[in-house]
Amino acid sequence: MKMSYTRAWGLVEEMNRHFASPLVASAKGGAERGGAQLTDIGAEVLKRYRHMQSASQRAAAADLKALLGKLR
Repeated sequence: MKMSYTRAWGLVEEMNRHFASPLVASAKGGAERGGAQLTDIGAEVLKRYRHMQSASQRAAAADLKALLGKLR
């Protein structure tokens, strides 16, 4: 994604602050005990985002094709 670790975690923390409960849970402890995972609400948000993304792509497909046909 060409994004720094610090920037990525900053965005995760920002999303966590804006939702009623965290989307990502993290645990300190290094490679053996640490890590991060989606929470249940995080999984739901991701699923809904992907659904919206897919629906918007389908809705715009004909217009996009028409516009691309007008390019040189």
